[in-house]
Amino acid sequence: MTESEGVALTNGGQKKLANLIDLKDLIIADAIRSRGGGQSQIDQLRTDYQLLRVGELANLASASPAAAETSIKILKQAKKKRDKYGRK
Repeated sequence: MTESEGVALTNGGQKKLANLIDLKDLIIADAIRSRGGGQSQIDQLRTDYQLLRVGELANLASASPAAAETSIKILKQAKKKRDKYGRK
C-alpha cells in the first residue's frame, strides 16, 4: 500500500504517532491487539473510536480532543502492558 492509498496524516498526526506510523491504516482495536493489548484496553476507548483507523485518531488527537489523545496513549502503552504482565 502506498502512502497515497492509506490514511493521510497531518503534521500533528505524524507527531502523535511518532515511531508507530506504520500502524496508521489499522483499526485502533486491531492495532492495540497487535501490540499485545487486550480487550480491557479496547474497552477504555470511546465506542465511536473503536472502529476508526489509527491515523484518523492521530489526526483528531492533534486537534486536541482528549478522548482521541487517550486512544493514542492506550495504543502506545499496549506493548508495555504486555511486557509487564506477560501476555503473548
